[in-house]
Amino acid sequence: MQRIDDGMGDRNTDADRRIAQDDEVERLRHTLDEEQQRHLRLRADFDNARRRASRELEAARRDGQRGALLPLLPVLDSLERALAAGSTDHDFYEGVGATHRLFVNALHEAGADPIDAVGQRFDPKVHEAVATIPSGSVEPGFVVREVRRGWRLGDALLRPSQVVVAAPQEAAGSWR
Repeated sequence: MQRIDDGMGDRNTDADRRIAQDDEVERLRHTLDEEQQRHLRLRADFDNARRRASRELEAARRDGQRGALLPLLPVLDSLERALAAGSTDHDFYEGVGATHRLFVNALHEAGADPIDAVGQRFDPKVHEAVATIPSGSVEPGFVVREVRRGWRLGDALLRPSQVVVAAPQEAAGSWR
């Protein structure tokens, strides 16, 4: 059998090759797009995991600080009671005062700050009312006296202030 060349054989083969190449290019583009999307998802997952790990590490650090500082506050309370009681021994009293200052500075360096209470409006988020007293000179709802100092650790409450709150004259002596 003899093949008759109609002049179209090479053209059909070239056209078939171009179609096959175009199909292959389109398939490769689709695969590349899928891989790019996969890469973006993996990168987003990694960024999310890194942020989550950072938040968890910060929370663990704050919990560790809180756990270390909270048991020390009663010691500070004792130092403050000793200073309030006074002493006839001047050197002893000065030693307690110096220890108190060192203690407060150490708390500040660790990130703890005292809560302002006296003269402030009672705030149940940071104050714990232990009593109310009538006060003609202080508006009801304001802190008149601090029984135990409260502390913050950054933006978080370490320990609330125990306070006495001014009450209207008719509510004298009530406990909360």
